[in-house]
This record gives sequence, structure tokens and C-alpha cells, in this order.
Amino acid sequence: REHVGGSGMRARELCARAPSFAAIGTAFVALLVPALGYVPIWDGHVYATCAVQAAGAGLSFESLRCAGHPSQGYALLLALGQLLRPGDVLVLHLTNVLLGLIALGCIRAVLACVFPAEAFARELDLVTLACAVHPVLLSTLLQVNLDFGVYVFFFASLAALLRRRFGIMAVAGLFLCFSKETGVLAYALIFALYAVFMVAGDAPSIAARLRRLVPMWIAMSPLLAFAAHVLWWNATHRQPAVWKHGWQEGPLDGFKFFDLSEPIFQSYVASLFVLGFMWVLTLVIGTDALVGLARAVRRRRSREVRGADRQALAFVTVLSVVLIYLLTSYRTWTNVRYFALLYPLLVLLAFAALVRLHAARPVRLAAFAGIAVLFAWATWRSVDPLSRAVYGSFSIGDREMYRMASITGEYRGPGRDQLVYNLEFTGYHSVQNALFMQLHPTDSTSIGTARSSRWNIFSPLEAASFRRTMRQSGAVLPRYWDEESLLAAEPSARPHDVWFLAFSYREDADSSLRTLGRLYHELPVMRASASGHTIVAHHLELRAP
Repeated sequence: REHVGGSGMRARELCARAPSFAAIGTAFVALLVPALGYVPIWDGHVYATCAVQAAGAGLSFESLRCAGHPSQGYALLLALGQLLRPGDVLVLHLTNVLLGLIALGCIRAVLACVFPAEAFARELDLVTLACAVHPVLLSTLLQVNLDFGVYVFFFASLAALLRRRFGIMAVAGLFLCFSKETGVLAYALIFALYAVFMVAGDAPSIAARLRRLVPMWIAMSPLLAFAAHVLWWNATHRQPAVWKHGWQEGPLDGFKFFDLSEPIFQSYVASLFVLGFMWVLTLVIGTDALVGLARAVRRRRSREVRGADRQALAFVTVLSVVLIYLLTSYRTWTNVRYFALLYPLLVLLAFAALVRLHAARPVRLAAFAGIAVLFAWATWRSVDPLSRAVYGSFSIGDREMYRMASITGEYRGPGRDQLVYNLEFTGYHSVQNALFMQLHPTDSTSIGTARSSRWNIFSPLEAASFRRTMRQSGAVLPRYWDEESLLAAEPSARPHDVWFLAFSYREDADSSLRTLGRLYHELPVMRASASGHTIVAHHLELRAP
């Protein structure tokens, strides 16, 4: 072939596959529908608030920059809906649902480029379905964050690249680079790696190979635009354009390329290759790799993946390996959303492994139908036995979730943002709604929780229903406290009674209630349950002087 990848799905094939994609989209949306009223907590609250405030303050490079990241492209799409309905969380989620459908269409296009044989069409639909119901991708969609934008526009850029639509790639790449720093890394990699494959092709001369790069010139524009933005921003603002930890001198300080023994790397590996039945795909890929290694040792001819575009599969395989290495080399926290773009690539590699292992077509169909069922099951239940063995678990009330911070100890409890690995975390929103419907809080009601649990867990409440909301107008805003603010308050400002909430993700050695014992005595508790979660509200009354 003269280039990496084919033309992808032609118009006739697109029409033929439309009913299948409609079914995939229906399953995708159906899993999300129960949680579309979710008001983001933790990190998600930061990014959702950024989009809402950008719409209110006026769209600009400054207002669309969320949490110190160059996020103007993706944040713009989130903010546009907020111009019409400020603070409407459903509009935020529907924006992401639409982007998620676009991402699935692009994943299907990538699959068609790598496996262009028409005999694979039904199997590729099942592979796409497995991506559609993947628990990490669904949780990344609902917990508003920039990594979802990276996932969407990465596959949009990759699909355009493999189909040699370099103008479309440039547009998608612009949004990718201006979603988060990870997007710049991913886009630069796919561009550079594709150029290497072009130059290393089978043209008779170096000049002919280099001429293949000429049509790609427009695809350089997102990288040039981002470089210009960084230079301008750093020259005109005190805060650097590229995000970094507070303890780092520069962004590159976060990379640890050769340290594969530290706990955070082990946690990354578990989240990619074990979490939520990913170990099933890992077994398939690992078996294929061992067979390939054994054949190489015996110097046997490499196996072909019949019906696949050899160069396109090689390109996507190398891209996946390098991306896994680079993204796991940057060490921060075990937030699986950082790897959202990797999970579909691993699904694709698992399918290629089955084909390379000469699994019969019925076996492949059954395997990916089963994987899709397992992923859908893992979306609302933390039922994977291997994940429980690796991470441990903790009770949320009626059910248990994985103790995601157990490997690293980065949080002195089960985890906080680390718990956004499937949709069960949305229960922390639902159970608050159930409690507040019993309490009927007002602006003068005092509600507290432990300092370690408090970060972005509370919100305004709808005046009529007492449900959590992002709208400010007509909302009830109780007085929110933690044990430190209660202890530090002046006696005259200290509330007479407080409903102190014990969230299940609190630190294991949480002593906040005991600390408040010298100021407050406890009245009967109130409990509320929703979505498998139970919350205990301790009613504290100020002791007499």
C-alpha cells in the first residue's frame, strides 16, 4: 500500500452499518440516562464550574482556561450550552453525550481502516460496542473533565489521519491540543509517528518518500498554534501556559521514564490492565505476545493478521505502546480518566490478537459480546473479583466499591477522585439528595463533614426539591462547615446545631467527630440511602458553656 490506512468506511458501507451504530449509541445512552442529573463533585465540580463561569463572564482565552490547563477548545464546547441555560448540568452532560457519540463513530472509522475486510464488519461493531459501554469511558464522560475532550479529539484526529483527511485532522487536532497538555503530546506523537511510517515506506527513492509528507503540511497547524499560544501566554501572564505541580520547577519534572517500581506506576498498570475486567483483554493480548515471542525465538516467520491493513495495524500498535509508556511515565495520582484514550486502543489490540491467534469467527463474536456484557455490568457494579483482590474494597452501604488508593496510599482512605472508575461514584450525589429531602435545609441550616471529605462535595440546593444543583438563582445555600472551621469559628458565630455527614470515602482514621466532642454533643442520627449508598448524618448540638 502507498500509505498507512485505507479509505475507511465508504458511503455504502456507512449506510449498511447505520442500524448497528444506532444500536451501539442506544446502549451507550441507556447506561448514562440514570445519571444525567448528576451534579459533579470533586475535580468534576472544578471543570463544570469553569464552563458555567466562562459562559457568564464572557468567552475568552482567560475564562476558558480551566484549573491552569490550556483547555480553551474543549471548554468552549461545554460553555456554549451554558450561554442558553446557565448552570444546567443536563446541558453539560448532553454536550458530552454528543461528543461521546462522535468519538464512537471515529473509533469505528479507525477500526475500519485497520481491518478493511468486509467480513470483519459485524465483529468491529461488537468491538465498538465494547468501547461504548466501557465503565472508565462512561465515568469520564459524566465527571466533567478535560481528559474526556482529549479522548474524543484524539480518536477524531486518528480517524482523519488514517483516512488521509488532513484538513479534518487539523481541525480535530486544534481541539485536541487545546483540551489539555496530554492532547498536545498525543497529537505530536501520531503526527510524528505517521511521518516516520511514510518515510520508511516502500517507495523507490528517498525523495519519493519525502514527497508523501507534503499533503500533511496543514496537519502541523495545531502544533504551531499551540506553540504560539505558549509563547504569547508566558510573555503576558504570570502563570505559565502549561500546567505543573506546585512542587515542580517545570512540567517535565513529572516524568519518571525508568522508575517502574514505585507504587504510582504499579497503580497505573493495575488501572490499565486489570481494573473492571480489563484483565480479560490483557490475557488475550498477553497470550498473543507470548506466542509471537516464542516464534521469534525459533526464528519462524511472523504471523499475518488476515483481512487487516498490515501497515495501519503496525502503526496503531506502535502508537499504543508508545502512548502507554509516555502516559504512565508522568506520575501524579491514580485518576483513571488520565488514560481514557488508551482503553479503546487496548480493546482494538485485543481484537487484533484474537485474529492473529486464528480464533474462529464465532469465537471472536462470542468473545467480544461477552466482553461488552462484562463492561456493561462493571459500569454500575464493582463486581470484578480480580479488581477486588488487587485493590481491596470498602462498604458504601448496600454494596462495595474498590479501594482505589490502596496501592499508593495517596489518599488516607479508599480514594476520592480515584473512585471515578465506573458510575457508582454518582451515588454520592444521589444519597445527598435523599438526605436533604428529609432535612429540608434552609440558608441558615448548618451542614458539615470532615475536612478531608469536604473538597467540592457540597453545592447549592434547589429550593423546591432540595436536590443538588449548579444554578445560583433561586437556590438554597446552607452553611457548610468542617471540623476545623467549626473549631476556629468565634463562639458567637458558631452554629447551635450541625448536621455532620459521614461519607463512606472518608479517611480510615477520621477523628473529626471525636475532635468536635468537646464543643458538641450528639443527638440521634439520621440515615439516608440511594443508589446503593448510605450516608449517616450526625446531629450535633452545641454544649452549654
